[in-house]
Amino acid sequence: MHKSIGNITEFESVFKEYFNPLVNFVNKYLNNYENSREVVQLTFVKLWNNKDGLEIKSSLKSYLFQMTKNTMIDFIRKNKNHLKMAELESVDTEYMAFENEQYLDPYIIRQAIEKCLKDLKPKAREIFELNKFEGLTYEEIADHLQISKRSVEDNISKILKFLQEELKNHPDFFE
Repeated sequence: MHKSIGNITEFESVFKEYFNPLVNFVNKYLNNYENSREVVQLTFVKLWNNKDGLEIKSSLKSYLFQMTKNTMIDFIRKNKNHLKMAELESVDTEYMAFENEQYLDPYIIRQAIEKCLKDLKPKAREIFELNKFEGLTYEEIADHLQISKRSVEDNISKILKFLQEELKNHPDFFE
């Protein structure tokens, strides 16, 4: 049984649960956090506008990821030329932000984490990515990889400690 999105309360619940995992999913391909957020927002707009005619035959989660993937492909096609220009403009914006120490770009954080993850065993890395980047629960990961939920918990805990140690002196992170 999947969640319904027939009213605004149910829709908000689905939005809150899936927004960040979907942004992380899209960002793996676009490598631009703002564009990734825009793609996911477009997906939810389509979902709301078509809520009355929806026939979801898979899980809501699978449906949302597929819908987001399709929206991302449309977004790339539509913005092919504009994306190149935006990349050039974002370099200046990022540089200014770092100069002023106003914020830390989520892309930088993601790149640093992914670099550290390369040092992990493939299975541990997969467990972490499924949880943190794809938004799967420990139980879903355990079912998918046919391991115990406790094993998933232990792996995530060890990886988080490892990342904390590896990233505490990262040159791009501010105190």
